[in-house]
Amino acid sequence: MEFTEILKENLEALAFSLTDNFCYGCYKVVDADYCPGCHSDDFMRHMSGVGVEYGVDWVIEYLVKEHCRPVDAEALYEEMLNETCEVVRIGSLEYSPGMVLKEVDPTAFRCGVSDMLANDEQYIELDGDYYQVDDIEAMAEKLKTPGQ
Repeated sequence: MEFTEILKENLEALAFSLTDNFCYGCYKVVDADYCPGCHSDDFMRHMSGVGVEYGVDWVIEYLVKEHCRPVDAEALYEEMLNETCEVVRIGSLEYSPGMVLKEVDPTAFRCGVSDMLANDEQYIELDGDYYQVDDIEAMAEKLKTPGQ
């Protein structure tokens, strides 16, 4: 899953608001539309205490990783199996379906986790971790409104 267009636009606007123009040629933060030293308008983005780089994708990734918690996809999938499948009975014993699949066929369990994440629009992947879209939207709203 990728960011929806609206969420991506909101995150890009947030990233621009939280970063400064940075002239690589003069190697300084610039508080204008062009560098007073070299007159360039080809700015990198500077985030104090974090770094400097072209574009804002790195800022968005940093904000998500810093302010949102990755989901425990295996736990979510196991919970979903437990809620949607019948209890597994062996003799007089009962077992949760999520635990049974995880123990009996770990490969099928991992494939199920992958399928759940790939086919559900409420998760976004960044560097191998998955985050809930709702958490990212809440983070963006909180950071957009100073003082909260």
